[in-house]
Amino acid sequence: MDIEGLSHEGRGVARLEGKTVFVTGALPGEQVKARIDNDRNRYAEAQTLEVLSASPDRCDPGCQHYGQCGGCDLQHLRHDQQIRFKQDQALDQLKRIGNLVPEQIETPLVSQPWHYRRSARVGINQLQRNGEPLIGFRRRASNKLLQIEQCNVLDVRAQDLFRGLRDTLRGLDDLKSITHAQVQYGDSRGALTLRTKKPLRADTQARLQPLAQQFDLQLYLEDAQGTQYAGKDAEQPLTYSLPAFKLELGFAPGDFLQVNPDLNRQMVSRAIEWLDPQPQDRVLDLFCGLGNFTLPLATRCGEVIGIEGSEAMAERATLNAKANGIENATFFRNDLSQDFRHQKWYRTGFDLILLDPPRTGAREAILQLIGYKAKRILYVSCNPAMLARDGAELAQAGYRLSRFCAMDMFPHTAHVEALALFELTP
Repeated sequence: MDIEGLSHEGRGVARLEGKTVFVTGALPGEQVKARIDNDRNRYAEAQTLEVLSASPDRCDPGCQHYGQCGGCDLQHLRHDQQIRFKQDQALDQLKRIGNLVPEQIETPLVSQPWHYRRSARVGINQLQRNGEPLIGFRRRASNKLLQIEQCNVLDVRAQDLFRGLRDTLRGLDDLKSITHAQVQYGDSRGALTLRTKKPLRADTQARLQPLAQQFDLQLYLEDAQGTQYAGKDAEQPLTYSLPAFKLELGFAPGDFLQVNPDLNRQMVSRAIEWLDPQPQDRVLDLFCGLGNFTLPLATRCGEVIGIEGSEAMAERATLNAKANGIENATFFRNDLSQDFRHQKWYRTGFDLILLDPPRTGAREAILQLIGYKAKRILYVSCNPAMLARDGAELAQAGYRLSRFCAMDMFPHTAHVEALALFELTP
């Protein structure tokens, strides 16, 4: 097959007998031998078996599990070309779905392509044939687990964690009670949370303590009743910093964190630069989480209101504001997919708005906010298709897409994030 392009999922695109074929593991300009695994009426899906003529952009994957693990899509593509691909994909969707063309395209935000993830969640099972622990990520295009020895995109502090966890769990009587493990690192320490079907025995908990200490992790156990600290020593705060704003934010195990700390710092700084809040401005931050954008905004503006769907996260954001001596930030819990126009915080206007929605986008929120006529709206996107859809609503309401930049938050995956600044046309 001759590969003509890349799909938004990072698969090669070929034509065979008038049908589009999506070829995993193939790059544009290559000729490959492939096996069709899924043949449908309008398209087919195939797997590369042999590269007959390689692209100059092809490189050797940096992980022994690549091709089997479902975590990474693009390790066979040079990193600089991954970034170009992601920007092109985002711009294409903006134009095709939303008829949007940015006035200014900024240099993409990038980070080191390896050991960038400070958090990961793995499945845990027990092999029937020998009772050994199976710890890993989902296989590509499957719900089955793949045994993982090392993950080269995970924080370097956790490089041998999976192997150590497997050794620790081997032979445990209540191994079948453990379904998942999540690791999250802050700047100085991290959390290891084990999800269990029922409480673990005391001897099992004791056996886990040395592992947690070895990897500078605090041990937590999560079941249907909630999450509890299970460490041997006194629990210490989990935090990450935003040095450009002299801020330190606390988080709890299981909280949503931007997984790439270096890219997150760059992203926050550029967001504040583009919004350009002034001391007299009133700012609204939607989907605010722990206050990742809200608190930096508070250091520049007169007042900022943060809205978050999770009560626990809104409370954590309030505590973060207090811990950092910030008095001009207030947080509320609201479901932003519902009508919130009756809420007290909605009744007064805002000069600037920042949105950081989930992959489903923020259309319902935007339709309720456009009446404010805020002078600038910054959209932090984790789904270019939804950015295009929502951006079209803003364009119809009189906003122009003045600045855009892609962000490589997840190197070696096809996932692309972006910042888009919309300015109200006078």
